[in-house]
Amino acid sequence: MATQLEVPTISLDRDPAAVGREIDEVLRTVGFFQVVDHGVSDAVADRCWQLTRAFFDLPLDDKMPIARAEGGQFGYFPMLAESLANSLDAMDKGDLKESLNVSGGLAVGHTPVDATEASLFAVPRWPEALPGLQPAWQAYIGEMRTLADRLLSIFALGLGLPAEYFADKVDRAPVSQRAINYPEQDTAPDEGVLRAGAHTDYGTLTILRQELGRGGLQVHDPKTDAWIDIPSTPGALVINIGDLMARWTNDRWTSTLHRVINPDVGEQKSNRRQSMPFFHNANYSQVVECLPNCEGPNGERRYAPVLAGPHLIEKATKAVA
Repeated sequence: MATQLEVPTISLDRDPAAVGREIDEVLRTVGFFQVVDHGVSDAVADRCWQLTRAFFDLPLDDKMPIARAEGGQFGYFPMLAESLANSLDAMDKGDLKESLNVSGGLAVGHTPVDATEASLFAVPRWPEALPGLQPAWQAYIGEMRTLADRLLSIFALGLGLPAEYFADKVDRAPVSQRAINYPEQDTAPDEGVLRAGAHTDYGTLTILRQELGRGGLQVHDPKTDAWIDIPSTPGALVINIGDLMARWTNDRWTSTLHRVINPDVGEQKSNRRQSMPFFHNANYSQVVECLPNCEGPNGERRYAPVLAGPHLIEKATKAVA
């Protein structure tokens, strides 16, 4: 009988090389883990979380002025506007969620190579009805950038590379912060419609804060074809790698299929759920190819080199329902 997949919780407040070895072992089997002792400010995170909840509570007329432009990747996404399963060509119906997606902005001194790259650094628009949202998000994005840099340094050590290996490959990367509201469900939705359809993430890594006491996030275990719950753990952030990092490591590390399922509408309690994922990527013009020590036993390389930016845009564009 196959052993059920486990999503471990890892403390970062230890020797980075030891943490790297542990993460390497985890990512060889499942692309997800949770971290504690991560250094993210509770005050910054809580304020961002609370103001984001206030944003989703605004009337639709106050949110639509910052709605995503046609063909764009940023702004407010109303209900059913996105189907994450479509990024894998599953052609599912729209997801039962609304979201706000914001670019992390240009690195100081960086000039995009073309209009396509520039689109990934679009200047965010903010709701006039909630002026505190912008500074709260900017502060939180700063915390996420710091943690992402720390994780990539640990990743490098886990791969037997210098701690700074990824630094000059991500220093001008397009990053984005997203918040997702999964509204109350009073009745069961149509068959096959989920809060978020099965998908993999696109870039290097994702950092997710999820709501305590609200389940639904699941990862797929390919060995047993089972879906495994990721519990909401106090103080923990969920980390997973995306398709780009899986390619970079020649599938030494896995980008795991995941989804958000619907709640049991028969339960006599609130089932609204909020989450905040931060998506990290490599520099737009970075060539991503098999890392020096990730080749197969006979030097096999599973993937042709790709440019990180076009890879990201192709995936994200497919997801728009």
